Amino acid sequence: MERTFTRRDVLQAGIGLLAGTSVLSLVGCGSSTTSSSQSGQTVHVFIGYNSTYPTQQKQWMQSMADQFKKQTGSTIAWDTYATSSEEQTKLQTSIVSGTGPDIFLFGTTFVPTAQATGGFATLSTSDWNAVGGQNRYFSQQLTMAGSSPSQQIAIPFVMRPFVMVYNTDLFQKAGLSAAPTTWTDFVQYAQKMTDAASGIYGTTLDPADSFDPWKIWWMFSKQLGSDFLSSDLKTAQLNTPEAVQAVQFWFDWAARYKIVDPGSMAWKAGDAARAFANGKAGMLIMTSTSIIPTLNKSAVAGKYAFAPMPGIPYGMTQRPANGVPAESIVSGDMFAIASYTKVKDLALQFIKQLTDYQNQIDYQTTFGDLPTNTQAANDLASKNPQIAAFVQAEQGADPTPFSGVWGALEVALAGVSSKLANEVATNTYHPSDVKPLLDQANQQIQSQIH
Repeated sequence: MERTFTRRDVLQAGIGLLAGTSVLSLVGCGSSTTSSSQSGQTVHVFIGYNSTYPTQQKQWMQSMADQFKKQTGSTIAWDTYATSSEEQTKLQTSIVSGTGPDIFLFGTTFVPTAQATGGFATLSTSDWNAVGGQNRYFSQQLTMAGSSPSQQIAIPFVMRPFVMVYNTDLFQKAGLSAAPTTWTDFVQYAQKMTDAASGIYGTTLDPADSFDPWKIWWMFSKQLGSDFLSSDLKTAQLNTPEAVQAVQFWFDWAARYKIVDPGSMAWKAGDAARAFANGKAGMLIMTSTSIIPTLNKSAVAGKYAFAPMPGIPYGMTQRPANGVPAESIVSGDMFAIASYTKVKDLALQFIKQLTDYQNQIDYQTTFGDLPTNTQAANDLASKNPQIAAFVQAEQGADPTPFSGVWGALEVALAGVSSKLANEVATNTYHPSDVKPLLDQANQQIQSQIH
């Protein structure tokens, strides 16, 4: 039987419920499941909107629904979210009402927030068997499936280890032969490739994106020796000197080094990817295999290469003693089944379908995201050196702290990024503005830790 969660519990988990919400029991013990053999049921699925491949995503959703209808006689109803705040709002309202999507698709770092609500089914051995068994999935992804091996709520869908991609033509023209290994080199390389008169810049910024900035700042902070939460998960550390330095360094790309398009302060990840694909940026960091289909049909087809992101902080020749490379987080998308669902068996069957070998291969071909189906990923890597580089990166990916406030932390830092980007765009930015904004975000997150 699931624990009964009060408004205070969920608030402290980082969900921020609306005032006046009543105490509720999050089903689990009272919900029934419908046999997957019964037709005429509807499974509601909530996933992130793919702004890079919107048409292809719509086609994929229809194809998967048709496949499921043919197999089970049941219907898939899709709903999408475009921002992390929309994601949280949907989660919040569904838990409070006890109704909503049967299946949620979360980013790996949002799983702790989801688990902290108590609103998702803990996966049993039989549940895992119903989706193909744990051995089907990459073990690194399972580190973010739950707070412990016996308390897993999430099933991996795709994995997204991060690397950098660079324009080999622009590198050659600038006299550069290999990817940078330090952030000092990165800035210098970017300066050599920047030709503002031609609209070409050494790299990109996407400060309006809901998901990219915090990942980049987390990487910089970890390399400097600090994390956004203490090791015991009890103390927010968004405003440490290392965190402040991380944020300042990123915005210095625009304000100090002039190595990014000055019009990019309103950019999201898709905008940055398009700039690189159009040959207007020399390097793009924090990118995944999802960019490959775009690049192969772009102006830089055959003129790009992947490499690990630099692991040495700016101005240094080696990391501090407590610094770590943190070149990629354990990243990807994972399915979780709401405790209130009445179609759990069908939900598990649909997740099994989406993580089957061929469907994972086809998804990668269309969207670029790596399969979490181990056989599918390894087969792709054996045939494609580019994919092999990402599979290798996955082997050394670092998980982010498994905390229920992480989702709220992402939202708070997205707010910081938006405010600083607006200052840069209006020529009112100063590096000293970073610390007060991070102080506010830190106080907000600390108040939600319990």
